[in-house]
Amino acid sequence: MTRLSSILVFLALFLGVVLLLPQIQAATTKGATLKYDAKKTTLYTPRTESIADTLTLTGSIETDQIASLRFQNSGKLVWVGVKVGDRVKKGQAIASLDKAELRKNLATQFNNYRKSLSEFNDTQDKYKPEKDALLVTDTIQRILDRTQYSLDNSVINYELTDMSIKEATLISPIDGVVVALDQPFAGSNVTPATATFTIVNPNNLYFKSEIDQDIVTKVTIGQAATLELDSFPSEIVNSKINYIAFTPVSGQTSTVYEIRFDLPLKNDKLTYRLGMDGDVDIILSQAENTLTIPTDAVNDDDGQRFVYIKSDKELIRRDIKTGIENDITTQVIEGLAPDDQVAVTQK
Repeated sequence: MTRLSSILVFLALFLGVVLLLPQIQAATTKGATLKYDAKKTTLYTPRTESIADTLTLTGSIETDQIASLRFQNSGKLVWVGVKVGDRVKKGQAIASLDKAELRKNLATQFNNYRKSLSEFNDTQDKYKPEKDALLVTDTIQRILDRTQYSLDNSVINYELTDMSIKEATLISPIDGVVVALDQPFAGSNVTPATATFTIVNPNNLYFKSEIDQDIVTKVTIGQAATLELDSFPSEIVNSKINYIAFTPVSGQTSTVYEIRFDLPLKNDKLTYRLGMDGDVDIILSQAENTLTIPTDAVNDDDGQRFVYIKSDKELIRRDIKTGIENDITTQVIEGLAPDDQVAVTQK
């Protein structure tokens, strides 16, 4: 064999080894074994049980029935019928401005209306012959239009003044509790910006949280959830999702969406208050009567999940197919038998 032939044979052998090396390594890894050390290894027998992938979110109590009432016009505050903490009914009057001046203005506007109506009728009578003979000129038409406009304006002014009288009394649009009064005492002059009366419905509460964009696609409206408030650690509330925002929450460093949950609690005694914090659990997936092992026993080899099984004095690699996984346990779909001993070694 010539020197050139020897070189070619060597290169061919070297190339073959290089090409087969990944397969050799894979075969070696797949059948890898470790020495069993009882001091560093804990053995677990797979269990048949239920498993769930649960998402836990933090949030707080909110309400969407908050009424901030203000007067439409400035005036003297002559009556305040509530104080902070009082309960009010829908349609109940809670405060009022002085209406004496408004009523006088209304009387004035009524007189202006009667005057405009009289002038309107006089003008109509004056030009009745021309109208009947269809001889109304542009000048006459402008005179008739002006009297019509004047009458219309007098009616509008009267109605506006009448509305001011009605708006001088604040009426609660909801059942609720008075939580804030800018002007709790009568006698001061107020403007729409200086007198706000805030009422909250304590029986229309919900639990609000935020959910990351990579998880929001896994939940749906109507999905069941359980709530636990920090103020009532021993009380579990069954709930469900009733709202998932379409647009993300502004001002956050990551993309998150607002999510709301029912809070079906009786709150006649105001036990549950706005801002109370808590946690909500959502089951994303679950399985019954399935084989599970500790999550710490599961290893990953470039996407292939595997465990080590005790055999005599060795730990033998066993590839498995997993399903639901949480921080504690992992569902095993394929690859394990109920009597296998799965190893968790100290790292």
